[in-house]
Amino acid sequence: GINAEYGIEKVLRSCPGVGNIYMLCRGKRGKTPQERMDKLFAEMLFDNVRENFPAQIKKVIPVVGDVLEKGLGLSEEDEKLVTENCHVIIHSAATIRFDDHIKLSLQLNVGGTVKMVEIARKTKNLISFIHISTAYANCNLNNIEERFYEMGPEYDPLKLLELCEWMDEDVMGSMTEPLLRDRPNTYCLTKALTEAYLFQHATDLPLGIFRPSIVGASWKEPAPGWIDNYNGPSGLFVAVGKGVLRILEGDVTKVADVIPIDHCVNMLIVVGWYTSTLPVEDKPLIYHCTSGTKHPFTWFKLGTLLLEFFSQQEPYNEVFRRPAVNFATSKMELAYWKLISHTIPAYLADGAAKVSGSKPVMRRAYDKVHKASETFTFFTKREWTWTSENCDMLWGLLSEVDKKLYNFDVMEIVWEQYYPNFFRGTKKYLLKEDMSEDKLVLAKQRQMRLQKIWNISVTIIVLLVCRFLFMKSPVCRNLWFKLLGLAMRGLRQLRLTLVS
Repeated sequence: GINAEYGIEKVLRSCPGVGNIYMLCRGKRGKTPQERMDKLFAEMLFDNVRENFPAQIKKVIPVVGDVLEKGLGLSEEDEKLVTENCHVIIHSAATIRFDDHIKLSLQLNVGGTVKMVEIARKTKNLISFIHISTAYANCNLNNIEERFYEMGPEYDPLKLLELCEWMDEDVMGSMTEPLLRDRPNTYCLTKALTEAYLFQHATDLPLGIFRPSIVGASWKEPAPGWIDNYNGPSGLFVAVGKGVLRILEGDVTKVADVIPIDHCVNMLIVVGWYTSTLPVEDKPLIYHCTSGTKHPFTWFKLGTLLLEFFSQQEPYNEVFRRPAVNFATSKMELAYWKLISHTIPAYLADGAAKVSGSKPVMRRAYDKVHKASETFTFFTKREWTWTSENCDMLWGLLSEVDKKLYNFDVMEIVWEQYYPNFFRGTKKYLLKEDMSEDKLVLAKQRQMRLQKIWNISVTIIVLLVCRFLFMKSPVCRNLWFKLLGLAMRGLRQLRLTLVS
């Protein structure tokens, strides 16, 4: 995941004295673990490390495993390698899909953590075990503190895991709604269950729990706007910029709580260090890594920047339609605009594709867009207040040098600069578009053509409606002639005034 990739890069670059880093990665057909590492280190993220610290790359050792398998799927040799040499374990492996089946989410998020704790207990020189949770684990609350929230006796994480071993998927699926209650998805639920497991069964470890909010593109490092996945807002930005997504359900007055990946990982590293200094007997600390409470930025402001960027400043090279997006405040309004702005254009585009002999793809694309946007609705309609005493405490412990090296002060972020860089990053790093000036000029010309086509289309529709009303309604005809008469008299008066 992005936390692991960026975390490895940051540690290699900022900690020259670090020992080996053992990276758990799943086996993949046709590629050895080392080939996968080589591909990772060839990416832009590691340009700085390759150029300035090439020897550091050799410290990253791939360990083949799988959080779904017993003992993380580690071979006896690899388990010995990890348990005898590791001092710090950062557990970031999880499914972050909001719509995963409850069984898979439990097995990956809760079960994977149980297996990681088992390995941690075998690790001889462990000084810090950091679990990456989410700020939305307790999103059923409005005000969330940096503490553990009890879930009730019916939410026993180990008993729910036992059900996964023998219960049919359909039967487990029927349990989803009763278990979710006022949480929006299986991701948030299983993250809360994982925290429950850790506080019930892993407080004998040097444990820290890290809760980031929505992780977005980088603020400064390795470059402004760097991003490598479509999770969270990235996919929505691309869909809007391409002119595909035009309506979302949400409240524009609510805060968009996004945290840049470099701020997130910088704080994570500091949490790992600080946890190693605490006595194991102390209760595990929880750390919020959020922006909305301290430095809010609303969805309205974000949407305004988004449209300005993709409509006027730097459009995508290829688009479906001109970008436009609105937030619906009711289900009826959402359904209406989905029909007008999504469904009808999708059918028209697929019809044109069939006529031209091309493969129709837009209806299927809109099914995916609707599914993705629906999973995000819970977060665009609400906002939360997160306390940050532990976060502030960490910041106060850092020297001025370390504050620059591991900066996670959200007050320094200028959102009006951050988001345009984020949008640009989706063009450059996700879609890998040609960023030359010539391509930008062509993209802007295409946007102007689309705007003209829209203006002409609206004019034709208005004229057709007027024509229909004119033909069908005597009242409209009389009104039209009266307006026309007033206009003619006004022109005659203007002419007489000019002549005199």
